[in-house]
Amino acid sequence: MAALLLQLVAAPAVADLARAVNQAISASGIPRSHIGVSVRDPRTGQELVDVAADTPRIPASNMKLITTGAAITAFDLDHRFQTVLQLDGNRLIIVGGGDPALADPDLLAVMKDADGNTLTVESLLDIWVTAIKQAGGTSITEIVVDDRIFDQDLVHPDWPVNQVERHYSAEVSGLNFHRNIICLHPRSAGGHVIMGETPSAPFLPIHNELKNGSASKTENVIDPHRQPGSDAITVRGSIIEPQVAPVEVTIHDPALFTGRLLADRLGRQGMGQPPVRRARANETFSGQSLPFDVVTPLSTVSTECNHESKNLYAEALLKHIGHERSGQPGSWANGSAAMTDIVTELTGTTGSGLVIADGSGWSQRNRISPALMTLWLCCFADRTPRGNAFRDSLPGPGEGTIGTRFNSRQLHGCTIQAKTGYITAVSALSGYVVAPDGRTYAFSIMGNTLKKIAPCKRLQEKIVQAIAAELARRAPRARATN
Repeated sequence: MAALLLQLVAAPAVADLARAVNQAISASGIPRSHIGVSVRDPRTGQELVDVAADTPRIPASNMKLITTGAAITAFDLDHRFQTVLQLDGNRLIIVGGGDPALADPDLLAVMKDADGNTLTVESLLDIWVTAIKQAGGTSITEIVVDDRIFDQDLVHPDWPVNQVERHYSAEVSGLNFHRNIICLHPRSAGGHVIMGETPSAPFLPIHNELKNGSASKTENVIDPHRQPGSDAITVRGSIIEPQVAPVEVTIHDPALFTGRLLADRLGRQGMGQPPVRRARANETFSGQSLPFDVVTPLSTVSTECNHESKNLYAEALLKHIGHERSGQPGSWANGSAAMTDIVTELTGTTGSGLVIADGSGWSQRNRISPALMTLWLCCFADRTPRGNAFRDSLPGPGEGTIGTRFNSRQLHGCTIQAKTGYITAVSALSGYVVAPDGRTYAFSIMGNTLKKIAPCKRLQEKIVQAIAAELARRAPRARATN
């Protein structure tokens, strides 16, 4: 008798994925013209679902997928962003490398100093001062901040001017510090509201107009304001109960702010109260680099960009790519041009309708079609080092920006790696659905001109669930033959 053999065959699809997606759209109540969907098999490049997939749409923070993928393509995977301190006699030069992560409070919270203590922004500044002192800089006469790796356009012209003080509108500099925000800590004391800040910045004009709230109020109302191009911060509102979370407010001109912080700390140590200025065009420096450089791996920047959706990180990546490819100070113009070229090179398309206005998706001029987005995702779907680096930067369920998504969805053992996107009237979700055996579908779901965001988010989850069900149905199964 012939031996009984087992061979793997692909189970025929029982349901039509495209039909399931279309049914979900119909049930959502969202006009079809407001939705674009593409689902693609990276192994074949075949588009499995096309719902107005070639129509360019506003991607919101899904633009960060383009930015991080372009950065992973433009740089070596071991690329590092570096900030250098140089001592030239009694003059101190801070050379920025466009690192968006320098003194990011989220990252400091998981870092240790040489003694095993958790780093804070103040202990980091103390380390800098100690390094300067040990290098012989006992009396600093001038601090020069060199942020020339990027241009001096710190705020994108498309960003809302009435939201410049919000963390997601942080200015973008060649020398960034503490995510270019200051954390305010208001509290009631002796019938008044007093204000602390991190990092301590006594030179910063902070106008505290907060008041103790009345019994008719049930929660704190804290409303910070900062005019474009101004250092002055005004905080209005009322305090009812102890404020737990810090109030994050952007600062103006991060490079000069960093220099002024260090000048203040040097003054506290009796090392002078040096003036701070920006490096002039074509100015050169000599002198020794201090042994304490600050470096951040590209992998960290990519993860913070996609996992936590930090706009500053995306914009710094875009400008860094522009600087790398043009040899000029990184700008939104040369960064966008370089990223467009990379998309064309990798996808083999002209990127019809693609508009890259910024790196984070905060601009409403950005445009990309779901079909091009899934083509882009397919470029990183394999298990090459670059593919792994890109996919490792994406959050899964319970993580990052999709931390509360898919809790009630049946995903048939599949996992999700995806990036959310949201601005007014826009909701997007793009990424991968991965079966237990590694089979993967790339997807992109974009809703524009939405009256409400919640129905679109539910639709996205239903479509992802349908993709997972299709992958489960197509799982190879054993068949006996003789």
